[in-house]
Amino acid sequence: MKTKSLLPLLLFASALTVHAQANSLRAGDTLPTLVLKDQHDKPAIVPADLRQVIFAADNGGAGLVTGWLDAQPKDWLQQTKRIYLADIHKMPGLITRMFALPKLCEKPYQIVLGREEADLTMLPRKKDCVTLLPVNAGKIGEAAFVCDASALQAALK
Repeated sequence: MKTKSLLPLLLFASALTVHAQANSLRAGDTLPTLVLKDQHDKPAIVPADLRQVIFAADNGGAGLVTGWLDAQPKDWLQQTKRIYLADIHKMPGLITRMFALPKLCEKPYQIVLGREEADLTMLPRKKDCVTLLPVNAGKIGEAAFVCDASALQAALK
């Protein structure tokens, strides 16, 4: 009797996993139009000649990216035709408003924020890593996951 009641739950969980994987961008897909705002609450502008998306899905990845970007000239993202996306939707609202956003606003570079779960759910991710997505003529290339500072430095040079 118990196995019969667990079966629908297991099928539902499997369906959710397949659905989540089906919604993830893959090589060859067109970069979707992003209607998001940056840390200053200004609309994000994705350059037409974008070469790479740098994406941090969690604090571990964000720490790697900000560590790298803080050491670069403030216009490095624009000069190298990259955009930095950070998923902050899991952060409690009070923490976001009182601590995270003021700290992010001090950064001289643009951080495009995913504030709602659906904002950046299509981007591939790996815990505590940075996702690097090459972009060529609006098409996504093969995602790379970088999980430490030296690998990130090598990948972004």
